[in-house]
Amino acid sequence: MSPATRCDVIVIGGGSAALEAGIAARQAGAGSVVLLEKAPQHESGGNAQFSHVGFRFVHSGAQELRQFFPALDETIFRRMQIPVYTRQDFIDDLNRVTQSRIDPVLAECLVDNSNAAVTWMRDIGIVWEPEKMTEVDGKLYLPGGHHIHPIGGGPGMLQQLRDIAFNKSGVEIRYESRVRMMHGNERKVDGVRVSTPDGEYDLAARAIIVCSGGFQANTAMRARYLGANADLMKVRGSKHNTGEVLHMLLDLGVRPAGHWQGAHMSPIDLKAPDVETPAMSDGRGNSMNRYDYQFGITVNALGERFFDEGEAKHAYTYAKTGRAVLQQPGGIAYQLYDQTGIDLFRHGRDYPATMVEAPTLAELAVKIGVEPEPLLRTVENFNAACRTDVAFMPGELDGKGTRGIGPRKSNWAMPLTRGPFRAYPITAGITFSFGGVQVDPQARVINTNLQPVEGLFASGDIIGLFFHNYPSCTGQTRNAVFSLLAGRNASALLKRN
Repeated sequence: MSPATRCDVIVIGGGSAALEAGIAARQAGAGSVVLLEKAPQHESGGNAQFSHVGFRFVHSGAQELRQFFPALDETIFRRMQIPVYTRQDFIDDLNRVTQSRIDPVLAECLVDNSNAAVTWMRDIGIVWEPEKMTEVDGKLYLPGGHHIHPIGGGPGMLQQLRDIAFNKSGVEIRYESRVRMMHGNERKVDGVRVSTPDGEYDLAARAIIVCSGGFQANTAMRARYLGANADLMKVRGSKHNTGEVLHMLLDLGVRPAGHWQGAHMSPIDLKAPDVETPAMSDGRGNSMNRYDYQFGITVNALGERFFDEGEAKHAYTYAKTGRAVLQQPGGIAYQLYDQTGIDLFRHGRDYPATMVEAPTLAELAVKIGVEPEPLLRTVENFNAACRTDVAFMPGELDGKGTRGIGPRKSNWAMPLTRGPFRAYPITAGITFSFGGVQVDPQARVINTNLQPVEGLFASGDIIGLFFHNYPSCTGQTRNAVFSLLAGRNASALLKRN
């Protein structure tokens, strides 16, 4: 039986943003919603299937968050340090890490709708648990600004969303259905050309929601937009995010937005696969992430430090640290720790990783192929520069920095003295590109004449929003916010026509 060639709403994509948009559209009254997913079923899900997918949103503190994990043991909950995360906190974080280049209207839209969107996810059936925690003196500290994530991480969230979308909401999904052409122009769209293993067909709709992701898995586009050696980066997420639909929209006359030479680039295990790095077995993160750099030092192949490992909590620095690594000789670096740092690893001191260990730093240098003398001098100078008049408090910004060396380390500067010592070889891994299309606070796509394209909405990584960096776990919140807006406004458009 041939697939229907007309529906109310087309959603392009099969990841979390697409699933949320489809659910929202059906809830708002759309009669027929079809998701077009380029990937086969077993590869569907976009980047979320390789991530732990935390959520950053405005909330009033511990008692409000208690509603997201009612089954959590009360003794554990009382030990958790959950500060209020205010509207101004979120706005300030966005402006600081993007160097105030984020669109202020969209920033306010994201922030002001963040709580309602995450609460909507809870209400439709997503089950939550606390973020990973660090224990210090019996207190449990969570990452700054993001405190919850879905049970099972990205794979768990996708499974829950699929059940809600396909079994409970009546959304239809068509796998191996690549959008090859957009029907319309810069003023209005009304359908797409779909390519499948069985041939091509046209699918008409009164509204289209584009959730097809960024271009990070396209080596040519990375080389074109992201600078030297960007085509050599490892891709943490889906191999299917290759930017074809983004190009279609630009050719249609849609306005580009966001940082086209920027991307979420984080430190990753040097031996990670070139694409689709696996999630941890418990769903609580990507097994190849290397985010514990704040409790050690990082050196390049010349044995030199090259960035401030303690600038802020990792939540505000990891997405730009990969670019710093990429700019080093060979695009590689080594995270060095003594036992003090190893004891603070978020995944535990013995989590699986490419790692080299030695009883002395000189032996460690030989094992990783770095000249011992420069490395030993770097560590000697670092150790001597660590302040001794400030207490070491790993659960918060402690101000225990260095003096007299560059680059300085702003917090958590502890001498590397307790062997055996470890080195973790790393490189840059890209998660999603920052360049995308312009939308307005109704999730409508905007053309180069600064007018909305009738019938065209967007959510997810294809929205151009971030610059330079982003506060951790803002991407999934953005998906929920703009997918909810897109689904509801696409359905409202149907009622007016």
